[in-house]
Amino acid sequence: METLNGSCYACARLDTPLISVVSLTWNSQRFIPEYLRSLFEDSDVSEVPLEIVVVDNGSRDNTLSQLEEWQAKYPNLKLFRLPENRGTTYSRNIGLRAASGEYVLVLDSDTRVPPGTLRGLVEAHRRLNEQRKVGLVCPRLTYPNGDFQESARRQPTLWTKALRLLRSEKLRRWEESIPDVLNLRETPVDYAISAAWFFRRELLEATGYLDEAIFYAPEDAEYCARVWRAGQEIWYCPSVTIIHDCQRLTSKRPFTRMGLSHAAGLVYHWRKHGGSVVRRRVPLPR
Repeated sequence: METLNGSCYACARLDTPLISVVSLTWNSQRFIPEYLRSLFEDSDVSEVPLEIVVVDNGSRDNTLSQLEEWQAKYPNLKLFRLPENRGTTYSRNIGLRAASGEYVLVLDSDTRVPPGTLRGLVEAHRRLNEQRKVGLVCPRLTYPNGDFQESARRQPTLWTKALRLLRSEKLRRWEESIPDVLNLRETPVDYAISAAWFFRRELLEATGYLDEAIFYAPEDAEYCARVWRAGQEIWYCPSVTIIHDCQRLTSKRPFTRMGLSHAAGLVYHWRKHGGSVVRRRVPLPR
């Protein structure tokens, strides 16, 4: 049985639903070529049709010219240009509303997709939904050097954020990490970072779009809380891997404008969903 990034090529041919990839860019010129090349190559390998919806947040480098060059060669690349950085929620909602696929892959533009990823995500979503009501599937993320990236965990609290600032990683993991995620086992999770989310587009009908009261973060934790409240589950699927060249801006510089925006978003999230000071886990299924 031949497998490639979690997908089974000995199985019957997968019918081919359209996947809409929704991504944001902001001064992303060093990532764009590999990001787009990997997606278009995997569309051929996975035999899954693709449209890519990119919303640019007012880039001042060569991001737009690069995207326009790719768009000239690939008409299934949709490009929306914003005059300034409007954050993650407003911008990503533009892309989500423009998506026409049966499935949606919310994907950061600083990622690379190995061969077989798209097929693996579709198969994982369908398999999990044979016995459960799974809204969101999240793949394993790694750094470019192959190191594990913790991308799914328990809902954030004031205590876990303080532990991050204090660089108390052992205590932070005790409070926030999910053992099955750390051990690369498929498992339900409270939330996953929005660098890579895979879901059917109809999920947006049940949960709504991203909450635009949040500018930058934690839009992912807030949206995932609504997925669970809507009676749907979120699953971490490490059999599918995506490479993510991420940069943690707010933990390194908490008192910048971005860091303060993140803090304001956290307070908003806690007031909306509860659970600000101590751990309050989403009731996961057994």
